[in-house]
Amino acid sequence: MNSRERVIKAYNHQEPDRVPICIGGVAQKFTKNVYYKVKEKLGISEEYEKENMLDELGNVIYYNPKVLDYFHIDFREIQIRRLPHNRIFEDGSWEYELGIRMKASPNGETVNFISHPLKDALIDDIKKYKFPDPKDKRRFEGLRQEAKDLYENTDFAIGAYKATLLGLWDCAWVLRSMDKLFVDLIFDKPLVNCLLDKILAFNYEVYEAYLKEIGEYVNVVEFNDDFGTQSNLMISPDQYREFIKPRHKILIDMFKKYAKNAKVLIHSCGSIYSIILDFIEIGINIINPVQPLAANMNTYKLKKEFGNDICFQGGIDLQEAMLGSVKDVENEVIERIRSLAPGGGYVLSTANNIASDVPLENVFALYDFAYKYGKYPINI
Repeated sequence: MNSRERVIKAYNHQEPDRVPICIGGVAQKFTKNVYYKVKEKLGISEEYEKENMLDELGNVIYYNPKVLDYFHIDFREIQIRRLPHNRIFEDGSWEYELGIRMKASPNGETVNFISHPLKDALIDDIKKYKFPDPKDKRRFEGLRQEAKDLYENTDFAIGAYKATLLGLWDCAWVLRSMDKLFVDLIFDKPLVNCLLDKILAFNYEVYEAYLKEIGEYVNVVEFNDDFGTQSNLMISPDQYREFIKPRHKILIDMFKKYAKNAKVLIHSCGSIYSIILDFIEIGINIINPVQPLAANMNTYKLKKEFGNDICFQGGIDLQEAMLGSVKDVENEVIERIRSLAPGGGYVLSTANNIASDVPLENVFALYDFAYKYGKYPINI
């Protein structure tokens, strides 16, 4: 069974020959520091085309195939082209295309949003706020041929990596500021709806143009919107249903129009248990990153309650297990496979990007154990 067949079978809630493994999807990547340590340990000295290009948050997006092959990775990701920064400031921060100022942490492994351009805006200001051109041709240069080549000349599953940095909720609070947006949700619903409609229009047009280029070739379309904290949702389930869910449905319907054979994956961190049924209702097929130590995210419970209707991609704990011993990593891999893999519907990856706080030996142990214990039938 090849990688593409393996992933398709898992996504269709059937048991393949082994649990598929992902590096490179949304929140399933290596930071630059980790990537180059991995390459060094593997004795890979040559540079790979574009491997120095990072995403907006400092993670590697183009991986040397030797790295992916060593770890038995079943996916290859298509990346929308990033546009140049609007401005770069003397302190090293930069202005992203939406007018948001961003700055990397000292070690370069995280990025913070340090401005909120619509924090003091009135509804008329939001209506006039100029978003960038969603159909800028630079975003899509060469994508069709890249996807076609992967589809015709490899047997890997093909992921359409998220086309916008921020989802609807993410973008709304970054533009408005979280404290202001929380107040608006109660006291100024017209402003919230205006802001979300602007964001939806931009994201819709970016994804539409993106999927017109590559949709026929991909196995999964990825998008993101972080709703969870460690203990609960940032907003109530009712607020999700009022403000976000109908707009998510518009996006998902369009994804399935242009990528008819693909599944839809949402990346949403933290404790999202209380809206998983809503995700299922609007056509989401896969949830990621499945953060197992967040409240109500016990993987046995998730599989029992939702496993017939949605797939899980992620699940490997980065808060404790991956920071511990190799034995801790082994136990973690066994636990996630045992709880999520029976019957298919599971792709193993980390519950967020791997940064340099994770011991390098644990990175290697993770994928070794994933390959060792992921064989079907699951008997561990």
